[in-house]
Amino acid sequence: MQTFLQHVAAHIYKNHPADLSGVTIVLPTRRAAFFVMQELANAAKEPVMSPTVLAVDDFVESICTLRIEDSVHLLFELYETFKEIDPTIDFDRFMGWASVLLSDLDKVDQYLVNTDYLFDYLSEARAIDRWQQNLPSGRTLPETSGTGQYFSLFENIKKIYASFRARLSNRNKAYRGMAYRHLAEHVDTLLVADSTHERIYFAGFNAFTEAEKRIVTALVKAEKAEAIWDTDRYYMQENTGVEAGKSLREYQKDKRFGKEWNQMTDHLLTSAKNITLYGVPNATLQAKVAGQLYQTMRQNEDPERPVLTAIVLADENLLLPMLYSLDEQVTDLNITMGLSLRSSLLYTLIDSLFELQQNVVEFKNRSGQIVRIPKFGHKSVGKVLNHPFIRHFEYVMLKPESDGQTIIQRTLNEITDKNIVYLSADELIALGDHHPLFKILFTRWDKNNPIAILDAFYQLINLLRDVYKDYKNALETEYLYLFYTLLKQFEQTLAERSELINLKTLRSFMFELIRQTRIPFSGEPISDLQILGMLETRALDFERVIVLSVNEGITPQAKKQNSLIPFDAAQAVGLPTYQHQEAVMSYHFYHLIQRASEVHMLYTSTNDAPGGGEKSRFIRQLEYELTGYNPLIRIENKTVVFESGNYTEPEEVVVKNDEMLAAIRGYLSGKGIYPTHLNEFIRCSMQFYLKHIVGVQEKEEVEEELGMDKIGIWLHSCLERMDNEFFLSGNDPSEEQIKAILREEFNRLYSGYVTDMGLNRIYFQIGEQQILTFLKHQMEQKPRRKILAAEQALRTSINLVLQGQYTPVNIGGKIDRIERDDAGTLFVMDYKTGSVELSAKTKLADPLLRDEMMKTDGDKKMGYVRQLWLYEYLMYRKMREEQGLKLQDTVYDFGQHLVKSGFYSFRDPKNAIVNPLELTDGVNPAQFLEESERILTDILNDMLDPDIPFAKTNELNTCAFCDFTGICGR
Repeated sequence: MQTFLQHVAAHIYKNHPADLSGVTIVLPTRRAAFFVMQELANAAKEPVMSPTVLAVDDFVESICTLRIEDSVHLLFELYETFKEIDPTIDFDRFMGWASVLLSDLDKVDQYLVNTDYLFDYLSEARAIDRWQQNLPSGRTLPETSGTGQYFSLFENIKKIYASFRARLSNRNKAYRGMAYRHLAEHVDTLLVADSTHERIYFAGFNAFTEAEKRIVTALVKAEKAEAIWDTDRYYMQENTGVEAGKSLREYQKDKRFGKEWNQMTDHLLTSAKNITLYGVPNATLQAKVAGQLYQTMRQNEDPERPVLTAIVLADENLLLPMLYSLDEQVTDLNITMGLSLRSSLLYTLIDSLFELQQNVVEFKNRSGQIVRIPKFGHKSVGKVLNHPFIRHFEYVMLKPESDGQTIIQRTLNEITDKNIVYLSADELIALGDHHPLFKILFTRWDKNNPIAILDAFYQLINLLRDVYKDYKNALETEYLYLFYTLLKQFEQTLAERSELINLKTLRSFMFELIRQTRIPFSGEPISDLQILGMLETRALDFERVIVLSVNEGITPQAKKQNSLIPFDAAQAVGLPTYQHQEAVMSYHFYHLIQRASEVHMLYTSTNDAPGGGEKSRFIRQLEYELTGYNPLIRIENKTVVFESGNYTEPEEVVVKNDEMLAAIRGYLSGKGIYPTHLNEFIRCSMQFYLKHIVGVQEKEEVEEELGMDKIGIWLHSCLERMDNEFFLSGNDPSEEQIKAILREEFNRLYSGYVTDMGLNRIYFQIGEQQILTFLKHQMEQKPRRKILAAEQALRTSINLVLQGQYTPVNIGGKIDRIERDDAGTLFVMDYKTGSVELSAKTKLADPLLRDEMMKTDGDKKMGYVRQLWLYEYLMYRKMREEQGLKLQDTVYDFGQHLVKSGFYSFRDPKNAIVNPLELTDGVNPAQFLEESERILTDILNDMLDPDIPFAKTNELNTCAFCDFTGICGR
């Protein structure tokens, strides 16, 4: 089947059989221009001079006397124009809609809009008249301040349009639409009268702008040009309801492009086509399916005669997934679209550096001087140091030091270990041993010195270039080079207008440049596989087509106007609306399948996927309309589903085999049981297994706010110091001494936290007040208990018969405070920062119910009881083992002293909470030890029972604050 460009080549040779040197061929895209050159070369029977072949933008720019300026310079020129009209305009606010305004001005000129009429149409009086017509009789529009601002914007735009064009024209510059308008308004002098172009062919167009219409019709009227159309009888004559032929039918009817309309095929009506539709669960999976389809096609075709195939990405964000989905053996391909710098890893690094510098927090000097110290937040620092570009630099360039860590690892660990929330530039550079990388990343930018900021990026590129110059993945190197050229372009702009730029605007402009910058793929244009965007398919034909993202909202795009000009105004003056865009996309869609014999279309079928859920209306038109006109078209629907397979669900339990039982016995005889371990086992045996048998460590993170655990550690440490420095020697501290210890201990433990502001300041003050109230009450007690020990570590080893085997079991604990009253009773007391509630004494009085609760009740109240019980057990055990427990030069003999336990809660500092558990009647330490070891044996027998696996708790409240929910799936 003859392709359209083959038809173009044949038509031109028919009209110019001997000499093509005076011929100019204009096509919609540069890709089409390349291919028409190939077809001309293939059709030539002997060597001939090549015609001039150009994409339409290049054609206009080559003839127009104005130079089209780049977008960044245009934005600056537009801002300066706006500032002349409105001196109060804020640059940052201007940047929010400047690109949209530029786009609107471009369209206004492309479509030769009568701007006086447009801005008069948008004026307040005319608009209110129109709006008033739609209101019920007797109703009027209320006047608001917002209405005035709305219309003042258009008044300014009217002035800006004229001033902006004049400003650019005086410098011989233009934006794209302005260049088109200039050529259209001067087509007779610039083009018609020009003898350079003897004959111009406009090939493959379907919807001209008004400027293009004027240019082409003037040339056609002067018999210097001809339009070569690629149309099909289906949408031109048979089914005129199809949007694809909307503009073309108008061109055929008014004959402005010539009386003859003889370029019409009937491929859609007469040729056989196999069209397969694939519903796919998500957008990215479409790329995987397309790659698999192409691999299968290649296996089934003759390698000597491969089929020309196009993979068309309606959503160009799928380019990278598509490339990764192709078989590794596919090396001969051509990509006509660029890869956006915006979607690169380098962009995320640039964004992270701007975030780091813009989120700098300032603190006053602790010495009292009015000096503000700027510091970086730990999250921003971690984000930069963990970036793949930086970690790859670390892998290649940084050697581990004596501690086995690189400077990056050491810095990250230091921040986490010391919980450093904010770090100054000097602190970070010192942590990095003054390495150039740390100096570049963490030297603070001067917000008003954009040249210095660009210099920092140049230095970073130089460092990273050394890493990636020999790297096999050339994409990163290409990104670095593109960013370097972008910086050079920006530097030139700054040299002219540096006074407008600060850090915030620099970021806005740089990101605008990044958004427009793409890596151009240099491939073999005549490859058998072409990967294109929908617009790049113009004028090109393929035997086999695979189209992705054929969903409503993508093909065609959603009905939205990204414009400052309202829809009704755009419609009134002839500017393109979404209706025009849909008609253009419809033409591209039908043209794509016009000459193809094998078509595969993929769409996202699930409603919850972005852009998914609904087939494009174009697919519906194929299914319900085109098949009625052409019975040779066969459409097959397929649904892509994830392969079910014979997957077995992971077990919700961990079975205790021999190796596991040996590990548990090793744990009991090694590290041993502590009160918290025992509670964890009873509360959730899976948590106990992960934490103590497997040894999974909780992830350490920097915390900006003090949690209750941190406050508890701080207050415990303070009380330990006060016990050791004052109370154990019989002295009481003053309030000033208490406050000094609180501050010293806090600075020692949590120097990274900021306590001068926010919630941390409140938490610090609350903790301070709780300790002052608690100690004041303690020192006022009469009679007053004597403090014998603080943070007393106790540890014992016993032999228990567990599952029929003697097993050594270590038991340990650290007691916050041991006290003695006048009667000689020893009190084991534990501090709690929160409120404490224990299980009811009445429940614990029943021996059977008590034993069951001790073994199985995972409630927090019962956990407190078990903790105090084990403390009492350790005290009695040590008194018996050591023939008396020695505390402060006094020996406390076994059986001579009653041991009681309880809590001091800082929430209720005036009341001590007593353990309600009583295992014996009266003072009987030996029986207490015997009963305790019986209960402990029952608990540990369950731990070593091979028939009782480690399992998740059924109490979901326990999972709320568990660190292992990500592992067990809760």
